[in-house]
Amino acid sequence: MDNSNQDQLVLFVDDEEKTRKYFCRLFGEKFNIVTANDGMQAVEVFKENIDQIAVVVTDQRMPNMTGSQLLEKVSELKPSCIRVLSTAYADIDTAIEAVNKGGLYQYITKPWEVNDLEAAIMRALELYSLQQERDALLRQKLSSVEMLASSDRVLSIATMAVFSHEELSHVGEALRALVELAEIGAKDDVKELGLDPSINWRELYRRHLLFLRSIREGLTSDSLRGNVLDYGQSVSVGDVVAPITDDLGCFQWIGEEKSEAGWPGSVEAIQSEVRPFLKAITDVMRDAGVILISQTQGGIEFSLSSRLLAKNLEPLRTATKEAPSDASIAMCAAFFRMAHSGATFEVVPESNREMVRLRVLFDLTKRVDVTESGWDSLVVALTGNDIFWSRYGA
Repeated sequence: MDNSNQDQLVLFVDDEEKTRKYFCRLFGEKFNIVTANDGMQAVEVFKENIDQIAVVVTDQRMPNMTGSQLLEKVSELKPSCIRVLSTAYADIDTAIEAVNKGGLYQYITKPWEVNDLEAAIMRALELYSLQQERDALLRQKLSSVEMLASSDRVLSIATMAVFSHEELSHVGEALRALVELAEIGAKDDVKELGLDPSINWRELYRRHLLFLRSIREGLTSDSLRGNVLDYGQSVSVGDVVAPITDDLGCFQWIGEEKSEAGWPGSVEAIQSEVRPFLKAITDVMRDAGVILISQTQGGIEFSLSSRLLAKNLEPLRTATKEAPSDASIAMCAAFFRMAHSGATFEVVPESNREMVRLRVLFDLTKRVDVTESGWDSLVVALTGNDIFWSRYGA
């Protein structure tokens, strides 16, 4: 018997005892077989062994219930079960109709060609195994997506717990950008990420809380003061950023420089906000070599390694047990600080997902008042999330 099919059963149904015995004699050493003498008994046998039965082979002409009627019932009880109808030439139109409707995998005419019947059952078992593997992978994928979506929501709650009493604006903007950056270059398998799919929301919350408290400690007291940028004036993006990138020495400018005004405040004021952000990007991307940077309409754009970002932001995304690095904490803190000052972020993955473009903008038309609370939008993001509340709701 094929070891790959050793746990799978073949249910053979025929109202003639000699036919059932003949079937078992032919294939008893090749397949695990259970039998039934009519459709009614077959349904009972099927229900008793529903997890193990992979293939049903049934005669068409039987008392009380025809073979095609039985297979319709089997399809209702277990759609993944592979169904084969054994029929005489007189009933072949019925079998063909059933195949065309999608109700059958195959029909076998009587009298059987033993080799053909054996090959049909083998292929049916192989198809069942492939379907089971596919469904298992799909369930694993859905579990991963569900788990990570739930983790995002618990992260939001933990963020509120850590930062809601601070004078910090637009936390949702920073949180959204960080999670997007973490997800683009990340692996999808929860097990590969080191996150137990059975973890409960309280443990997720505890881990996120520890990570976010580390970020809070990474924010200096002046980061949480009222915004000092003057949105009544604007300065050249190049004048703000170029001196900082020259000092850090690991950025390479590409494209044409744009000298038009675009960012709020005096050069000195906005540089005090931008410098920690660029330094944090540098530290996280240290192993990537030169960082490409360019000016865009109203801001700057970086080309960054999605894998390095995912690696550093993994604790934010999945609440793994590993302690976050200092570079990870500093980068998250820098995003919170920039968002507090009125920055917005756009995350655009490259087609191969190996690189990601991060755009940093200050919209002078929309960010005139940056003193408003960021918590309302974060609360809105939490409510009505079916995945989160179905898994972790009260």
